[in-house]
Amino acid sequence: MTAPARSPRLPRRRPANSDEAALRRAALKVGLQIAAAVAVVVVLLLAAAAVFIWVKSQPSEIAAHAARSGQQLLLDTVDVFGALVAGGVFGIVLAGVVGALVARQAVKPLGESLALQRSFVQDASHELRTPLTVLNTRIQLAQRRLGHDSEAAGVLAELRTDSAKLAAVIEDLLHSVSGGPDVPETPTDLAGLARDVAADVAVLAGERGIVVAADTPGQQVPVAVAPAPLRRVIVALADNAVKYTPDGGRVTVGVRVSDGGRGQGTAALLTVADTGPGIAGPAPERVFERYAGGGTASPAGRRSFGIGLALVRDIAVRNGGSVRIAETGAEGTTMEVSLPLAR
Repeated sequence: MTAPARSPRLPRRRPANSDEAALRRAALKVGLQIAAAVAVVVVLLLAAAAVFIWVKSQPSEIAAHAARSGQQLLLDTVDVFGALVAGGVFGIVLAGVVGALVARQAVKPLGESLALQRSFVQDASHELRTPLTVLNTRIQLAQRRLGHDSEAAGVLAELRTDSAKLAAVIEDLLHSVSGGPDVPETPTDLAGLARDVAADVAVLAGERGIVVAADTPGQQVPVAVAPAPLRRVIVALADNAVKYTPDGGRVTVGVRVSDGGRGQGTAALLTVADTGPGIAGPAPERVFERYAGGGTASPAGRRSFGIGLALVRDIAVRNGGSVRIAETGAEGTTMEVSLPLAR
């Protein structure tokens, strides 16, 4: 008898003061940048003043001043230059302090917005966990009542697997609030996960006659990224490719290891290629910006809200990788994600 699925353990919430500390560091960084800019100006002014004093201290200039009959004020060059240096240092410090205080006030609304966003993601993800647990339990009950020999046994098993994947996505959303890398206890096989996702996406793409195939090596390609966020990357890229591929087209999910030049792999490369019309516009790389799609409809009639590819970039960068458009044109588009190989 199959035991009911347990609800995944809720990860610790990020301390509220951690955002505050991050904003303080950002304000301090702005203050230091302002101080550095002022320091450059002060150094240039001091250099100009030093040149002026040197010119005026030449014998010909001194003789010219001595020949004048009017009253003159004599200043020691060392005292003047020392006063300029002291004033410049005070100005640099003052500019840095004022810049940090002003920046802190400027980023305060940003901190409130960030806290609100974290709370929303945490609350929404937490609320979704209970319905998913109930759904998983009902699928198990259906499996017990119908038995393993029933016609629906295979479909129920797939539904249970899909609900577990969705629960993992919810868990990953809760983890992503912390903003840290998604390092698993054991490396994730990128090649195996790519084949698994390609098989899942092929079910949806088959309705439009689109072939979704995996082009992966026979051996494992280990990466130091947790399975849930890595699955989100592959699903987002494959779903986007299917969305913009005409009926009867082809989408290929590929995995390979880049060559570091000495026969050693340096990174794992995930590629998703389609046979669509390519990316139009003057700046194709903007597709990775959030809401770049702006609710536009794809050739297949599905609306794009410009979030999927932005999530791909966020996850890749968060884990020390990158994403780019390797190729785009009338024959199709190829997206490429580079991730560090697991040590």
